Amino acid sequence: MRPPPQPPGRNKKEEHAMVKGMQEVIDVMEKVKGDLDANGGLQQVIFVACGGSFASSYPARYLLGQESSLKVLGYNSSEFVNATPQTVGPNTLVIATSTKATAETVEALRVANEKGAVTVGLSGYADSLTAQTARYYITYYHADEWYQDPSLVHYNSQGTALKIAFWLLKEYDHYAAYDKAIEAFEKMPEIYGAAHESVKAKAAQFAMTYKDDTVWNVMSSGAAWEVSYSDAFCFFQEMQTVHCVPIHSGEYFHGAFETCDKDLAILLFKSVGRTRPLDERAERFLNQFGGHHWIIDAEELGLGQLDPQVAEYFNALLLHPISKQFIAAMGDVRMHPMSYRRYMWKFDY
Repeated sequence: MRPPPQPPGRNKKEEHAMVKGMQEVIDVMEKVKGDLDANGGLQQVIFVACGGSFASSYPARYLLGQESSLKVLGYNSSEFVNATPQTVGPNTLVIATSTKATAETVEALRVANEKGAVTVGLSGYADSLTAQTARYYITYYHADEWYQDPSLVHYNSQGTALKIAFWLLKEYDHYAAYDKAIEAFEKMPEIYGAAHESVKAKAAQFAMTYKDDTVWNVMSSGAAWEVSYSDAFCFFQEMQTVHCVPIHSGEYFHGAFETCDKDLAILLFKSVGRTRPLDERAERFLNQFGGHHWIIDAEELGLGQLDPQVAEYFNALLLHPISKQFIAAMGDVRMHPMSYRRYMWKFDY
């Protein structure tokens, strides 16, 4: 007896449709590739942005740095404007990110356009100056929406940059794990949704434990380095007005660990993937010499469900919103909302 017929597998377009924002990325990047091919091809990719938007490109830069033969750089927008690399030209792809229209980022796009680079603006709004100044643009959901809706966990600036990076790998490096990456994007909403629910009690405990701390260290490694960077500069300093130092787990033992004592508030993120031993070493030290530290582990939050070939590149996509959940809970207890600013948007600076 013949076995019953199996349902046909999904084609590529159907797979991409399952991942919010992926088809838009592909449609734009195919046009980008056409422009680059007409001028001799792609030689380098440069990500430009400021603040949290700059941090959001780090997982994509890390992925390309690990897996691609392309030259990949990252620049603060103002630095790019004032110290533009001499190699920027028709064989350069410049990807600029700003939810609305950070002035320095818009100017960086203008400079890149003048140099003949192919520019792509990643923005929360199609009518923003970021989107309209770039040759092409891709839109994403901004933070207030995707932090609250698990289905949008990768439909943000970080996830959009990561989708572009995986697409570039497929096109220029024949990346064998591309399908596994698409599957990972599909699984992320469920993983994040479950993690978001599972840590609510822990976030409340964290808030009460650390509400009076005004000096912090935040540590991580690998693609999750973005989480320490953005937590320190955006969540702690910008949104909670407390001092915070981002520290790479591997660099901790080359100076910063001398400040460790029983009272210093330390937040350590443990990654899934090849750099996890760096985080585990830091954890062992903190358990021995610290006393006021907190661990958030991507493995415990479910990231290990992803294929090991791509899982590490999704660390920040999960840990970033989870970390905001913890820090926002602390802000509520401190009666210091995450929306509070002393200077930002209030003065001409």
